[in-house]
Amino acid sequence: MELRLCEICRLERAAETCRLCGRNVCSRHYAGDGICVACRESLCSICSSKLSLGYCKYCGRLVCEDCSVEEGAALVCRECAARRGLL
Repeated sequence: MELRLCEICRLERAAETCRLCGRNVCSRHYAGDGICVACRESLCSICSSKLSLGYCKYCGRLVCEDCSVEEGAALVCRECAARRGLL
């Protein structure tokens, strides 16, 4: 059996697999609830369940595809879009 190293630190033995990205990570880089710390930092600020695509043009929060709309080439969270009459 091959020893798998953590795909984040490359130092410790991988003990878990992230359910969002599939990275094999050590217990230090496993955020719990099935995801790694890299994905935890990239979660949508609104729904907290999907990976973000970018930042809202107006409020700066990380937003996923479901929680945002496009305004030209920019992303706008649904809350800011509603306040600005974009929805």
